[in-house]
Amino acid sequence: MGSDGVFPTPADAIPPALAAVDTLGPVSVVHVSGELDMTSRDAVERVLTRAVDSGPVTVVVDLSDVTFFGSSGLQMLAEARAHAAANQVTLRLVASSRRVLRPLEITGMTLAFRVYASVAEAVDG
Repeated sequence: MGSDGVFPTPADAIPPALAAVDTLGPVSVVHVSGELDMTSRDAVERVLTRAVDSGPVTVVVDLSDVTFFGSSGLQMLAEARAHAAANQVTLRLVASSRRVLRPLEITGMTLAFRVYASVAEAVDG
């Protein structure tokens, strides 16, 4: 229920995932926070694509602050991996919460990605 007790309002809505990029020399870190689902996927994907296209050696996708990780997020990561490989960029993931790790494990994506517990570990590789 919304604030008025009837319908959800924009103020009651859970914010979509947000993405911001930090550049650490030859490594770009894309910090993703919030819900990564079909409503936020495109915005996050645009940021991730730009990070890969900017020419770093490695892109780290920090999923530490993701509160929901749906199938759209999994698909986006698979596509980002292919895009990074085509551009000779290494893609690494940071994930330590069960809400992110479990979908990665169930789908076998932990075999396709190097997954780290922290950004520092992922940057160091």
